Amino acid sequence: MDSKAVFREFIDGLSPDNRSSLLNKVLYNDLIGINITDGKGYVVFLNDAHTRITGHPKEMYLGKTMYEIEKEGAVSESATIKVLDTGKPVMINQVTSYGKSFSVCAMPIHDAQDRLIMVLNLLTDVTEIVNSQKKVSELEEYANILKQAIAGDSRLIYQSQAMKRIVDTAKRVAETDVSVMVSGPSGVGKELVADIIQANSHRRDKPFVKVNCASVPEQLLESELFGYEPGFFQGEGSKGKKGAFESASGGTLLLDDIGELPIMLQSKLLRVILDRSVTRLGGSKRIGVDFRLITATNTDLKEKVHNREFREDLYYRLNVIEIKVPPLEKRKEDIPLLVDHFIRLFNVKYDISKRIDADAMSFLCRYNYPGNVRELRNVVERMMIQSSGRYISVKDAYDSVGRAFMPETEGTLLPYININEDMSLKQIMENHEKAVLQEYIKIYKNGTELSKHLKTDQSTISRKLSKYGIKY
Repeated sequence: MDSKAVFREFIDGLSPDNRSSLLNKVLYNDLIGINITDGKGYVVFLNDAHTRITGHPKEMYLGKTMYEIEKEGAVSESATIKVLDTGKPVMINQVTSYGKSFSVCAMPIHDAQDRLIMVLNLLTDVTEIVNSQKKVSELEEYANILKQAIAGDSRLIYQSQAMKRIVDTAKRVAETDVSVMVSGPSGVGKELVADIIQANSHRRDKPFVKVNCASVPEQLLESELFGYEPGFFQGEGSKGKKGAFESASGGTLLLDDIGELPIMLQSKLLRVILDRSVTRLGGSKRIGVDFRLITATNTDLKEKVHNREFREDLYYRLNVIEIKVPPLEKRKEDIPLLVDHFIRLFNVKYDISKRIDADAMSFLCRYNYPGNVRELRNVVERMMIQSSGRYISVKDAYDSVGRAFMPETEGTLLPYININEDMSLKQIMENHEKAVLQEYIKIYKNGTELSKHLKTDQSTISRKLSKYGIKY
């Protein structure tokens, strides 16, 4: 089997997100050799740089496991085998049967259930990293970027104490089958918290079924949850189908946006929780189910209970343990880490190499994100696409957010001015006008841009800059 056929077979087994991450030019670079194996050590991909560095043709590897290749003496020892044995990254110096020496950085890649599914090996000539710790650091950084791109974006990125407490709580409650409600505003990462609970539970290797109660039309949601017997629907659905309750049996069920569950289905869900059995639509047989239930909501369910929009008895069945995920404005120390993470991902996704300057990062850290982490991700993606230079400037950040100044209650971005009781209204307004102009010239570097964004003619802008002694 030739290399293209082997790689195509591997690609077809990946999810669409992972497939799009793999299929980018970074895999085919000329500098770093890449060897990817599956979770059993079977070689599924090599690039041309690997052939150049090792001196081995691809046919020597493809179609074999690294266990076989090591046994044949093609390499002195296999980094892949070390990773498979320990589950940890390794870096070793390697010697081939042809006497060529190189360094290998091998990284394990896990899926959402923390199962090792791939090993990524990065190869570079030893001569390129001798006496150069910088080269080693760059190689490790490159490996991390590739690892994130292949594994996708489905993990929590944080450094704040608030999120550390959330993760610790999620891991603790994961050890039991207690019902958990994950609450918080849209875009904070509630589903990722549910992923942590599942990945650390004794059901980690069982099905993890997710249903969004708001995205499925009400008339179809019941069949999505309970399934239906053959003949209940006409056409494609005539054969019958398992519902989410049955599909999740033995594992975990996540009901997202639980506050949007219709009242009629709330009573049916309560019955499933109490009886641990379901009846498919169009059927009469009770089918036993055993699943761990996690719910997520961005609404105040207590208020819905008060307004008789949500059943009180169901609420207390679901809310045995509540994990409240704070909005991004309450954990702004996470923003630099998130921005860096998204920049790395989009550099790989769009085959670019951009960095962000300090002023732009400072602005992003001061801005309040109503859409939370999801909005921050979108802002960073816009910056990466729209910015023209290698470095993302504060102007690029301002433009990507869509506005330069917001009221203090929204983002504390208004320039600060001192006001005292001896100042007249005219003086207060002039001080504020001066502060605004001083802030804007940091972003817009000429009179044309400045007048355009302040919606004022250029002569007026020039006159006011001269009045306040402000220079570009």
